[in-house]
Order: sequence, then structure tokens, then C-alpha cells
Amino acid sequence: MEQFRTTCSLCEASCGAVMTVDDGKIVKVTADREDALSGGFICAKGAAIPQLEADPDRVRTPLLRKNGELQAATWEEAFAFIDKRLSAIINEHGRQAAGIYVGNALAHNLTMVMYFEELVKALGSTNFFTAGSLDQNPRQVVSGLLFGDEFSLNVPDIDRSQLLWVMGANPAESNGSMIVAPGFIGRMQKLRDRGGRVVVFDPRRTLTAERASEHIAIRPSGDAAFLAAVAHTLLKLGPPHTTALSLLDDIEQIAMWLEPFAPEHVAQACDIDADTIVRLATELRDTSAAAVYGRIGTTTQAFSSLTCWLIDMVNILAGNLDAVGGSMFAKPLLAQPNTIGPGGIGAGFTVGKWTSRVRGAPEIVRQLPMACMAEELETPGDGQVRALITLAGNPIISSPDTQRMEAAIDGLELLVSLDIYQNETSSKADVILPSPPRLAKANYDAFFYRFAVRNYGRYTQQVRPLGDNERSDREVLLRLMAIVQGHGWDADIDALDAAELYASVKQMTQVPNSAIEGRDPDEIMDMLRDLEPMERKMDFGVRIGPFGDGFGARDGITLQTLKDTPQGVDCGPMVPRLPEVLRTQSGRIEAAHAIFGTELARLADWLHKPRARHVLIGRRQLRSNNSWFHNLAGLAHPTRECTIHMNAADARELGVRGGEQVAVSAGRNTITLPVETTDKIAPGVVSIPHGWGHASLKGKMNVAAANPGVNVNTIVDYEELDPLSGNARLNGMPVTLAKA
Repeated sequence: MEQFRTTCSLCEASCGAVMTVDDGKIVKVTADREDALSGGFICAKGAAIPQLEADPDRVRTPLLRKNGELQAATWEEAFAFIDKRLSAIINEHGRQAAGIYVGNALAHNLTMVMYFEELVKALGSTNFFTAGSLDQNPRQVVSGLLFGDEFSLNVPDIDRSQLLWVMGANPAESNGSMIVAPGFIGRMQKLRDRGGRVVVFDPRRTLTAERASEHIAIRPSGDAAFLAAVAHTLLKLGPPHTTALSLLDDIEQIAMWLEPFAPEHVAQACDIDADTIVRLATELRDTSAAAVYGRIGTTTQAFSSLTCWLIDMVNILAGNLDAVGGSMFAKPLLAQPNTIGPGGIGAGFTVGKWTSRVRGAPEIVRQLPMACMAEELETPGDGQVRALITLAGNPIISSPDTQRMEAAIDGLELLVSLDIYQNETSSKADVILPSPPRLAKANYDAFFYRFAVRNYGRYTQQVRPLGDNERSDREVLLRLMAIVQGHGWDADIDALDAAELYASVKQMTQVPNSAIEGRDPDEIMDMLRDLEPMERKMDFGVRIGPFGDGFGARDGITLQTLKDTPQGVDCGPMVPRLPEVLRTQSGRIEAAHAIFGTELARLADWLHKPRARHVLIGRRQLRSNNSWFHNLAGLAHPTRECTIHMNAADARELGVRGGEQVAVSAGRNTITLPVETTDKIAPGVVSIPHGWGHASLKGKMNVAAANPGVNVNTIVDYEELDPLSGNARLNGMPVTLAKA
């Protein structure tokens, strides 16, 4: 047996792990107690990696549809088939006839993160969709508008905080989302041990709420109303002078927008009384190290973008944005737009650079909202999507209006899926191309370190070479890129890769204040030449990053530094970055966009609207991971069942008891599932977990098929969208309940 140090890349916590390998197989995964970020924490999902790697249902060879059935094929057969079919569709109907969908799991795969954007660019179609518009785009859009870059995400400096508000998040079971803080609950406890407080706002008394100092059962979708009242109160108290406040544009306009939201005016709408609102706002202002953190419950509701904007306004007006112990900006080791070039000013951020064909929906962060995907596939005419490539995703389960999405995908002329399972979507594919096993690929959480609570990175090298019937994700993506560029599947992909890297290097030598401004691109390429192709991209990103050596221009780190430091390279805690982090055209925090005034007016109308008798919210499950972890029998647990949580009083009124079936309806669709009665959820609120509904997977994902659950997205309406980000409304949706 051998042991290898690595990172668990199954969720955003990025915990350090130690893999025990026997005869080329992972047999055990434990926490790495020397990891510089996680310090010995790992959850049940990380420990289940051996089950995931050994799953007999996992796809390990290309599958090609022959005579109506997916059958094993060679890589050459699979690529040749895609080349012939996809090239014919593009030649006949144009590039808009092809589209790409990216699922959340891609963000956990280093090679896919490094190469998928090159495939999107090479395809040249605006029909690009991701799971981001199902959960996170409001946060990114607001960060883009305020700070000039959609990945300038501020996160709570939890290790130095004295007061933390957690809104619509359950990090005890999610392990954190849009924040890399492994062992979040342990960090919360340390905050309390040093005399600090944690306040959780959630209609459910979650595991996180039970570990908090105070739990407030806020009304679903009431977050914006509550935060507007907090911001109103902070303005009346007088915001402390900070760098962030001095950079805030047009505070007079913002104050005018917030004037109608006095605590007594919003109390009934958010289920928090006015005195409590004033108390909480005052505590936030008077605590020197405090932060507000919001996640899924705040970004998938009726006022998603507005709520994200208000979180930033509250952090600024309480004096906590960019302050130690407050909400701060990470500085990742890999170069990012907000660490490259002149600090404090930039090109700014816009939406709507193009619009969708059918409904004219604007582009958001270089993608179209998922709400547009089915209609772009099913609506005839020029630009109809006839070929789709899905990368590590399952849109049939993940998207609102499941039946419509499934019918639209059934109508495609070509579906290519890069996946490790025959899930609800990929089982309909013409070709499935599998990712190699964990031991045969390197790892670095490039996507997530952009919002880590420390400036940190950990690189894990490939443990073993690829097997005879395995191909790297790099090769797969580059061969697809060669196909869509018309070079043919058997093109020289190393030459294509080198050309893309050279273009990036040349561009960076022309960026003012970059680490290699004015340098000869050939000189830089020579310094990368001895590395494997994917590692060249990694080394380039590290060396031009904020801690990099600038290719010899300064003292700093390289990829070799990461290789030589298996427990991770820790470049210290977050530091104040304003105004350097800004990339807005004005060089200020551009918060007074008219859309926020419009959204506050919509919120003011909502305050007085009658509330629905029952509303639906989601539910995180520690032993689940969206739709693709349900095939591991070892993670089965009573807390991972697909049930509806309902307040005991509501259940009595409905005439149901625990275990009985309840029909849940919204619009024209209904699902039926067993009820769990509990006093941990507010009256009038019901909760159903996401990612279930596997009844069609017998013979494909057999463990999941044996306990399928139901897909809550069956009853989610495509038309319920956040006006700014195009995000689907998945929380706070009115539903009708009946005993089944």
C-alpha cells in the first residue's frame, strides 16, 4: 500500500486528504491533518471517494449509440462519429446550431476548468449555458456591477470575525458554498469560543442554525426586505467612515431608494419584528469584525440579485467590507482579472452583449440563462440548437420544468456527454466520453480558490499514467475543439494547445503592469517548454499571479513550489484590497445602477401582497451532492431521503402523519412524496431536497434507481426569473399541498 496527499474535490471546501492506494485502487481516504487550510477536517463525501472510484455503474470506456443502444466503442470510433455528425450539422445550419451546457461538477475538475473555455470560444456559438444561472449568477452579476469583475466575490473572514450572519446557507451540511472554508462549523465554534456570535437566518432550524448563537426564522424571500430595513437603520445610525464607504458612488441616491424600508414597515413581510431588526443592525455596526454571508437561499428566490446587492450595501454601511474580520476579497495564487494589470480601474462589467434567439433574454456572464435552453432546442428556425455538448452536467434533473427539458433534449440530432455516469441526460446521448479515474489526473481547485478564506493553493500531481483505454480530459476537449474548428478529430492537438498558450502569453506581455509586461513571448514559452502541456498553463498562471516569480522578475512561487509543498502553499490571510481590487471604469464601487432602484420599488410592492398559504424551499443534504452522488450505497442514511419536511401543525391541518404521501403542486404539475413532520421548520414552509428523481436509471445507476425519489424541478416554473441575472426561482415558491 502507498499513501498520497491530495485534495478532496467533491465540494467547495477543498479539504486536504490522504489517499491510501492498494494495487492501483483507492481503498481509503482520510483527512490530512497537516493541510494548511483544512487542518484535519473531511466529511462523509470525501471518505466515500473509494466507493465513487470503484462504482460498477461508472462509465469507463467511450459509449456510442448503435442500433438504438449505447455500446462500448474505441476512442477513435467515438471521435470520428462526433466529427462526422457535428461537422455536418455546423456546415448545414451554422455554428448557432450547436450549444454547450456546463454542470457544477466541471468546476471540481482542474483539466476541464483549464480547457473548457477554449472549446466554447472555438465553437463560436452564443448558445452557452451553465448551472450558474440555477444557483450563483446573481452573486456574480452584482459583484461584476459593483466591483468590475464577476469573480471579485467578498467572503467572510471567519477566522478573525466576532460576528457572522449566515443567510440562506447551511454550511454544516453543504460544507460552504461560494466560500472555501473547510470545517466551517469548527470555524464557527472557534468564533464563539473567542466571545463572538453567529446569527443564522433561515426558515428551517438547520444543523448550522443549531450550532449558532441565535436562529431567526425569516420568511422565505423576505431576506431583501429585512436587509433593506437593516441598511435603512445603518444609514440613520450613521455609517462609519471606511475606504469602502469613501469609494461608494452616489450614496444619496441609495439612501433615497432605501427610505421606504423602515423596520416597522417591513417587519410583517419578513417575520422579524422592528425592535429585533434595529437591535441586529446596531450589533452589526458596533462589532468591529463582523460579516454578512448569504448563499443559495438568497440567490434562488424572488429578489436574488437585489438581496446580493443589499448584502454588499449592509457590509459597507456597517463598516465591514474589506475590513479584517469582515467581508474581504481573496487573492488567489493563480492570476485572475482582479490581480492582473492596473489596480483600481478597468473595463467594467456589462450584461446583454448578446441576446437569446427565442425570447431575447440578455447574456449574463458570457452565458444565456438556463431558462432559455429548452426553448432554444425545441423552437424551429435559423439558429435552433440541433447539437448539444454537455460537460459534467445533468440538465434534465437540474433545470426547471423537467418534462420540457427532457422533450427538448430528445429532439436533438446529436447529444455528446462528457460524464462518468449514464444519468438522466447522458443516457440519452449519442456518445458518452468518460473522465479518467482520480489517480490518473492532477488536481488544483482553480475555480474555488478565488473565494478561499486564506490565500492558498494545493496542487496534486497525477499518481499514475493513463491506462490504454483512458484519455485525459485535456485530450477530449482539445479533440472536440479541433472538430468544431474544422481541423478534424485527429488533428495535432499539441500544436493547437501550444498556439492557444502562446496567444495568452503574448497578450499578457502587452498588459500594462502585468508581471511580464514588455517581455519576449518566445522567452516565456522557452521557460515553460519542459513541462507537460497542462502544467504549462498552470505554471504560467501561477508565475504571473500575485505571489508568482514573474518568470524571474521577482521573488515568488512557481508550479514547482506547489509540487514541493504537498500540504499546500499558504500565502497568509486575506488582506484589505480596496481600491486595488476594483476593475470598474470609474475606479469606484458602482452601486447606484438604476436596476437596483427598480428592484427596490418591486420589493416595496411585494411587502403588501398577501402571502401564499404554503411556500417551498430547498434542503441541503450532507451525504448528497446534487444529482450524482445517489448511486453510492455507503452514503445512504435517514438524513438523505427524498422527503418533504413540514411543520407538525401544518401536517395536522392537512390530515397527514409522518411517512404518508403528500401531493405538492405548482402550476400544472404535481409530485408526490412522503412527509416528515418536524418543529424545525416554520409554519407555512415546506422543504424538498434537490437532485432526485432517478426512476429511469435501472440498469444504468442501479443504487439510485432503487431509491429514486422525485425531482422537485418538475414543479418549478421556467418563467419565474430574477430580472437582472435571469436566475431561476427555486426557493420561496408558492405551492399547493394535499394528502395523496
